[in-house]
Amino acid sequence: MISKTHTFFLTLLMLATLKVSCQSNPQAQLLKEAYKTKSTKLLYTFFDNWSEEVKSNEGEAQNPYVAEAHKVFAAFYQPQQIIAKDIDCHVLYDEQPYFIVQSSLWKILEAETILYKQEEIDSLMEARIRQMYPDDTDEQQDWIEYVRNKNIKFSYEPLFAFQPFSLIATTTLDSAIEFRPPVHFEGKKVVYLTKKYEKLLNSFLGNRHIALGEDNIMQPAFSKGKSRSKHAFINKAALIFYGHWGGYWQYETYPEAEQIIFNPEMNRAVVMFRFVYEGGEAVLEKQNGEWKVVDTRFTWIE
Repeated sequence: MISKTHTFFLTLLMLATLKVSCQSNPQAQLLKEAYKTKSTKLLYTFFDNWSEEVKSNEGEAQNPYVAEAHKVFAAFYQPQQIIAKDIDCHVLYDEQPYFIVQSSLWKILEAETILYKQEEIDSLMEARIRQMYPDDTDEQQDWIEYVRNKNIKFSYEPLFAFQPFSLIATTTLDSAIEFRPPVHFEGKKVVYLTKKYEKLLNSFLGNRHIALGEDNIMQPAFSKGKSRSKHAFINKAALIFYGHWGGYWQYETYPEAEQIIFNPEMNRAVVMFRFVYEGGEAVLEKQNGEWKVVDTRFTWIE
């Protein structure tokens, strides 16, 4: 049997533990207080604290591939510019004063080549087609004409390659990279989405939602109830999205880089990116020592 004295000290220990727990995460408490009082000022203080706490780690790059990937990302990442036809990022991210930038990169790879000009692509594909059908000139010509007429692109992933001759082989150079590139924007502040802050936001927002397709077959999942109210509150500072399939949040200010692929000379790169519920590839080229986006295309949608 537990004595009264034992119970008393156990209660004191629990209260002390709770107090320490609350004090150990003042950012979580600040966000709760901001929402409770509907204070945009406190919400901005939360984001300002976050911005001061987590900085770029460009100087900590462990190898030349990661170091160069930081530079590629900084040239690619322009949330306030149009990155493809009919996608106006300036309108999407015009109101909020903070950008939530990714803090990890899935993979860095090397490709045997990176091509973006259609004449380069056609030339290499035609050479490959002739190798595949050396004794069948009719088959060669049929495929060559098809490739030219359809403007077939190369793929860096076997699953999406149109034919073996349209696949570019890659080798993984690094993976699961802590990745916080230095990015700066006039009139905006940057915060990096670390696992700590992702966990904090998940806890704050909860996960109440309307399931995918519940209202109609084309409807993505979206937040509801208290989660929707808190979602709208966070959107006063930084625009976030509820996950298309349901059960998760998409915090990053898009576009998000998932993989960066270099050619062997490291003067061309491909960024495999996500933009909310779709994604694609952006090709960059190093011109006069600076990375420039030279081609962008969307290749998939959820």
